[in-house]
Amino acid sequence: MKKRLLAALLSAAMVVTMFAGCGTPGSKKSDDSSETEGTGKKRVTYTLREDIPSADPQNSNSISSASANIHMLACLTRNVEGEVRGDAAESWEVSDDGLVYTFHLRDGLKWSDGVDVTADDYVYGMQRLMDPAEACDYAFIGYILKNGTAVNNGEVSVEELGVKALDDKTVEITLEHPAVYFESMASMCALGPARRDLVEKYGKEYAADPEKAAYNGPFTMTEWKHGDQLVMTKNPDYWDADSVKLDEICIKTVADAKTAVAMWENGEVDITIVPTEMTEQYADDSEFYFTGADDYIMLNQSEGKLLANKNLRFALNYAINRSEYNTLVNNDVYEPAQRLVLPNVTAADSTYGERYPYEPFPLENDDAKAKEYLAAAMSELGVNNAADIKLELLTTDTEGAKKQAEVLQEQFQKNLGITVEIKQVTYKQRLEMEQTKEYDMVVTGWVPDYSDAYSYLELWISDGQYNHSGYNNPRYDELLEASQFETDAAKRQDMLFEAEQIFLGEDSALVPLQLRREQYLVNPKLENFNVYFVGYDFNLVYADLAE
Repeated sequence: MKKRLLAALLSAAMVVTMFAGCGTPGSKKSDDSSETEGTGKKRVTYTLREDIPSADPQNSNSISSASANIHMLACLTRNVEGEVRGDAAESWEVSDDGLVYTFHLRDGLKWSDGVDVTADDYVYGMQRLMDPAEACDYAFIGYILKNGTAVNNGEVSVEELGVKALDDKTVEITLEHPAVYFESMASMCALGPARRDLVEKYGKEYAADPEKAAYNGPFTMTEWKHGDQLVMTKNPDYWDADSVKLDEICIKTVADAKTAVAMWENGEVDITIVPTEMTEQYADDSEFYFTGADDYIMLNQSEGKLLANKNLRFALNYAINRSEYNTLVNNDVYEPAQRLVLPNVTAADSTYGERYPYEPFPLENDDAKAKEYLAAAMSELGVNNAADIKLELLTTDTEGAKKQAEVLQEQFQKNLGITVEIKQVTYKQRLEMEQTKEYDMVVTGWVPDYSDAYSYLELWISDGQYNHSGYNNPRYDELLEASQFETDAAKRQDMLFEAEQIFLGEDSALVPLQLRREQYLVNPKLENFNVYFVGYDFNLVYADLAE
């Protein structure tokens, strides 16, 4: 099969399906791949470069965790190839003002340990997400719930959150403001169910191992060797189990991408990412698609930090050569980014990028402007020698991350003369250090939870749960808040674009790097492998292995 560029970012409902039959060189069998030898089981194995940080639905703050959890949980709705369908909820109604959603659960829903699934499990899951005592990092996603912010700030009790069980099978959710995308949000694991008895029993260890949680989705977790592999097994009690064809899904942690490719060649895994340095080798035997991820350098602007200086932040943005970075790091597989909001998310009457073209920073470095901003920063900081400006660049401990950091280090030091030191840690530790603001600069990114500019912009509200940069601009906050109550779609999008212009054009609050596009090698026997850019990378719930 010839290389195809899969435009997974065209619209909110656009998904790309990888069809079986694509020519792939890996065809050997092993006990870890395809039909497990001697058992007759259909098992699909895919690789990740780092272990998933958490399987706790309310504490899953990474795309890898979300992708795993969509297989193990039945949320109220399910996003299937961009179409929002009922999952645990068989049907629902929305009030005329768009504020109240009433979800009706299906008959006979069971947890994997045989306990009945009730409306209270969903109420408890959302209350737990917003409970300040739980300190869930993804709590910001629940600010859309009535009293969500007040609950999370400890101003009112969790019982006052806008979610309640009308009876065992009916969940009523009241929002702070209308949101046409809420039905899609209801498919997110953060707003999914949780078992109160097991959370109380295991506390912070809830879902840390298979026996420390229960599951009501298409698959259950049956094994988790941390740092090695996680195995999910088909759940016979899932309401739509007849439509689930796979018996097992295995997630293997393989830090080195070349090793993962070799495993695919040997038939040990079914799906893996091709490292960019091997792009041409597999160009005709793989699938390319945009993931929706927008990667950038997050800058710690907290009081007392060097990057609280706006001119220094602008110097960084003009010193970087995004085109060169993409070539050296990604072999031009990714697309250089010049803005924050993904251009292809939905706007009022088109895509956001079509309606609001915006290039606040150049693709290639502008040394004159970079040095002008640097000179202003040095004057304000009282520094005479640029090399005395020392910034630490935090990243993960993979070879790919090391390469990213070294290219950025070289560019900043060459074009500005400042000192950049690289600090590599595990993925989980990097997330923790972001949350506690123990960094100067960190290479990170974002995948939208729904197809709207707000999904990117809400991260940087001054008191937002996920604002780990210390960014604070009252006008920005005002626009984000006003946009949530504006009923005119075009005016609302205008507000969001103004906010993006403030964030980048006025404040240079981060350094855009790239729009991520992955190259996947896929078992040719794998059917109905679906890729989607909102909330997770892909799902295997309804996938199958051809005979």
